[in-house]
Amino acid sequence: MKKKPFIFIVLGLLHIIEPMFKMLYFKLSTGFDWAVVATNILAVKSPLDVFHFWLLFPIAGFALISVKKWSHPLFVGIQAYSLYIHFTYEKFTWPYVAETPFLGSLILLSINAIMIIYFLFPHVRKPFFDKDVRWWEHHRRYNKVFPCTFSIVNPNKLIDAYALNISLSGAFINHQGIVEDGQHMMVNLSFDNVYLSIKAEKVSNHAFGGSMGMGIQFIYESYWDRIKMKRLIKAIAKANKFEEKIALAA
Repeated sequence: MKKKPFIFIVLGLLHIIEPMFKMLYFKLSTGFDWAVVATNILAVKSPLDVFHFWLLFPIAGFALISVKKWSHPLFVGIQAYSLYIHFTYEKFTWPYVAETPFLGSLILLSINAIMIIYFLFPHVRKPFFDKDVRWWEHHRRYNKVFPCTFSIVNPNKLIDAYALNISLSGAFINHQGIVEDGQHMMVNLSFDNVYLSIKAEKVSNHAFGGSMGMGIQFIYESYWDRIKMKRLIKAIAKANKFEEKIALAA
């Protein structure tokens, strides 16, 4: 399974489009034209009311979908605040301008209240705080031997090596020289006319496929670096797939 929990995605999307549900509710409950509904909504200028209407639930939705360390307290905090403003709701005030808050929001809040309690259990919170259990973030690693070079201090002093496997997050290089953990370097990779120089950090020493070497983690300094790395990995994946077909046909 390579995707994040389906329930997080569904509830997150429902939070993100919740303002659209409120607009539809206004339309159905008043019978006004869409232009009138939009004009009434946009006429509200209070920053807090605008935040409540357009941003409160969507921010919670993005936090839930992100499943990061920061998103758990943000999501729980927004839900607690949402419960508070609904419990203290005054009739015919913004953002619902009705006798009671929007039913869809109340249903969503009820689900969230249950989720807040559910997320208090350690095994449920773990995906937010431990990246090792977020299986959908683990990048596929491709075993492929191809030459590479790297430099540590002097960019003109290149050290020859071989990459034995690679993923979007890092690679294994069979260099057996002494390189300190945490050492930064520039790694030059080339495969099938795709060339890339990228900053990396040495994170481990271990063996792979009977060869000793070092594990490195890529440091993306620009979005363009990530695009080029994806191109290189795509070329490697294509080559591996072709070799597998040849092997099966033999």
